[in-house]
Amino acid sequence: MHFDTEVLARFDDRVNNQATLRDLDLGLNREYLQEINSDLFDASAAMSFNDLCRVMLIAKGPDEDLRPTNIGLLFFCKDSQQFFDRSRIEVVWNQDDISKNFKEIIFGGPIHQQLRKSLSFIKSNIITEQIEKKASEAEAIRYHNFPYATIEEALSNAVYHKSYELGSPIEVQIYPDRLTILSHPGPVPPLNAEVLGSKRRIIARDYRNRRIGDFLKELRLTEGRGTGFPTIYSAMEQNGSPDPTFETDDLSYVLVTLPIRVSANINGATNGVNQLKFSGLDELIAFANGATNGAGHTASAIIHDQIHNRVAELLNHSMEWIKGANYLKK
Repeated sequence: MHFDTEVLARFDDRVNNQATLRDLDLGLNREYLQEINSDLFDASAAMSFNDLCRVMLIAKGPDEDLRPTNIGLLFFCKDSQQFFDRSRIEVVWNQDDISKNFKEIIFGGPIHQQLRKSLSFIKSNIITEQIEKKASEAEAIRYHNFPYATIEEALSNAVYHKSYELGSPIEVQIYPDRLTILSHPGPVPPLNAEVLGSKRRIIARDYRNRRIGDFLKELRLTEGRGTGFPTIYSAMEQNGSPDPTFETDDLSYVLVTLPIRVSANINGATNGVNQLKFSGLDELIAFANGATNGAGHTASAIIHDQIHNRVAELLNHSMEWIKGANYLKK
């Protein structure tokens, strides 16, 4: 019995007959090789592009009809969406719970660049450090609205495990009280809703995109050792955040929900520090004197407000005392 090896091959390792080697970018290839410190980076300078693609296992076929594989196009084509519809990451920043007021940012291009750019955007614009100072404790309590390690792991998993045949983007939704990551389809068996809901390390025997995983591991964007879920739970716990939730119907989607850390509010966040709590004005002034950038500006604003409030309070007390004194004179 004869089997077509291309039909049996996983999607990311199949030849794409709609593309040619001209759709692959030599600069992206060499950039990748240099980043992973491959010996092939120096050797590639003396190689033909066809030979380089063969050695990297991102092209297959006879010399007269050498074609790129899907993995090659996903990583080394500047516009991979022309071959994989909606293969992008969409970040939607909702200012309310009803998604009426929002900003949408779309990240396209090679999938590893999508991942890095979207993570960079979230790190710069969404994640904020919170500082709480309590009189009973010598050191301030520091935490984040969302731990970066959790988002990095969850989004990397989505890029690794989603299907690039379905034409569905990865959707990151940011709300005032949570961040969600939606990808399609459901997990590959034996993973299911019950297993995803556990905190244990997941030992998967099959992968939807084995080659994508190999490339992401080389770039140190994922480990691929079944450690993703324990990492997500651990980072949330260390940050003092509620547990994440993993939802799936086992067939069509996986939805990861990361609740915001209690007392954090992302909508008012600016420049790294969003919320400061101090037992007294002296502690606040001392902090502001040693703070820089966003933290200093935030502390200064709080000082201004607290001084204003303190003066107003004193004036109110004074007026009450004067009224009381005048009443007694009568």
